[in-house]
Amino acid sequence: MKSLKLIRLIYKIHRNNPPSLEEIEGMGLLAVKIAQYYALRADFIDEKTCVYLAKLYEYSYLAQKREIEEIIGDDKWILDGLKLYEKAPFSSASIGQVHIGYLRDGKKVAIKIRKMDFKNNFFKDIQNAKKIANTLLYFYPKLKKVFNPLEVLNNIEEGTLRELNFKTEIEGAKYFRTLKEENTEKFDLKDLYFSEFIESLSSEKVAVSKFIEGESFNTLLKENKLKYIELLKLFKYHTFFMFKLGVFHGDLHPGNIILGKNGEINLIDCSTIGRMKCKLRKGLFGFFYYLSRYDYDKAASYLNEMSEKTLSEKEFQSFNLKFKELYRDFKNSSVSNVSLTKRMMETIKLAVNSGMEFEEGMFHVIKSLMYLDGMVLKCNPTVNLMEDIREFTELLKLELS
Repeated sequence: MKSLKLIRLIYKIHRNNPPSLEEIEGMGLLAVKIAQYYALRADFIDEKTCVYLAKLYEYSYLAQKREIEEIIGDDKWILDGLKLYEKAPFSSASIGQVHIGYLRDGKKVAIKIRKMDFKNNFFKDIQNAKKIANTLLYFYPKLKKVFNPLEVLNNIEEGTLRELNFKTEIEGAKYFRTLKEENTEKFDLKDLYFSEFIESLSSEKVAVSKFIEGESFNTLLKENKLKYIELLKLFKYHTFFMFKLGVFHGDLHPGNIILGKNGEINLIDCSTIGRMKCKLRKGLFGFFYYLSRYDYDKAASYLNEMSEKTLSEKEFQSFNLKFKELYRDFKNSSVSNVSLTKRMMETIKLAVNSGMEFEEGMFHVIKSLMYLDGMVLKCNPTVNLMEDIREFTELLKLELS
């Protein structure tokens, strides 16, 4: 990606006039990752721009399907270990595509293949972007306090390299399964599952896993077949991992959730793991616990407590008044009337503008809420999500104690 294109992209995003999603994808993988990062930064760009850019987390506009022999390259030995496989993919995205196959014993598997070697181009683009960032910081050193571009690029580089290496996804799924096993007696996790890989038939570029019979939440939502009770179950599982363990699936869009034949929830693509430090984890739970009970004073107090830089008493009183005004229409409102994602974005912007500072993990949380809120809105727009999770937060509070 050329320097001028990168500068133009960032400039247009800051002007709340981003290019089309097709154009962003056409600029390359780094451009997509930068735009996805901005989708979580409602603290300094417009909320509508955030929601627009967030579509890049789920959809691919330039994906082209290719036959399996054409794409698998040096990993053809994996195909030799299978009894049968389908040449055409049944699913495709910008980075990879998925084929159906069968093991020697007849068991059905999913074969995920990275389409091309993104690494060389990505490395060139990221190094070029870092040079631009250093130039910006030289002329505008104050930028580091508001939005450190070097820190952002380092985070993007680290996350993207994990995503491009399918072995990372395999390790992520194993890690989550271990956490489930360790906590099954403490909390009902019986219907939660993660991908199971055949490691002897997997590599950095190809991942073979047991095929999950079911439909993705994305498909069910499009066909109006997803039941609200299944979404609540997902919410309970996700928030248990988030608030109790401080680790959670970092890319929980509806395409990464498969509802099994017997109602089990399968989470796939576990390459991105969200993490929260203890201070943020406990503070955020307290915030949601009291927000769901419309106790705005305590909710605002917990928000201040989880900040890396807490406000003085005078500053907090000023913030609290604005916070209550922001939530004046929140009580007893359905998700169609008051979007939880939108209100959270406005809350973070208000908090930051009031002097609070949050750790990086906060923005992974917002991304999760963005997905969950969007799914509820499509599934059952008349419900009051905060009231429906109130009983669950009470149980979780006892567990956290």
